Amino acid sequence: PLVLGRYRLLHRVGAGAFGTGMVGHDERLDREVAVKVPPPERVVGGRFEREARAAARLAHPGIVTLYEAAVDDHGAYLVSELVRGATLHALLDEGRLSDRDIVAIAISLCDALMYAHAQGIVHRDVKPSNILVPERPSSLSHPAKLTDFGVARVIGGDSLTRTGDVIGTDAYMAPEQAEGREAGPPADLYALALVAYEALTGVNPVQT
Repeated sequence: PLVLGRYRLLHRVGAGAFGTGMVGHDERLDREVAVKVPPPERVVGGRFEREARAAARLAHPGIVTLYEAAVDDHGAYLVSELVRGATLHALLDEGRLSDRDIVAIAISLCDALMYAHAQGIVHRDVKPSNILVPERPSSLSHPAKLTDFGVARVIGGDSLTRTGDVIGTDAYMAPEQAEGREAGPPADLYALALVAYEALTGVNPVQT
């Protein structure tokens, strides 16, 4: 199907609580894109608009770029750059990364998060499956990209959830986040530290 008058959906690449991921083709610019289709409950009450505004504010080589966010008669869509590669989760499962690779990825993600935090954005769900490792990185300094800012919130702005709701993934969640309290930049760094520790040792200390 053609959505938003220009994006032809080709095939699904994944699905989760915050939407279904599709590979699409931009008929107007003749390029492949990634299309995220949020579930209906994410569109109600302005959630979709807040998610889109948060993601659109970010322009960094270590963060997946959002091209467009719009709604038509059939649903809502977030269109972003298509990253050819694999998730950190998949690469770790296959044992394809050296310790040097893992450290380089962690350093680059620290830079990406520092940038996002400076823009007032907290990711709130940093985990191996939300880290993409491109087949051909744009630079040696940025061998990985953070994706899915669908649970981000604008610091000082409206939260995407009610007070007391818990958003994130248990294995990488900061204590304050697990308790339903506000998750700020330290929560992202806590999650990234757990990701790096697990990647290097094979053990997640939160799950032991």
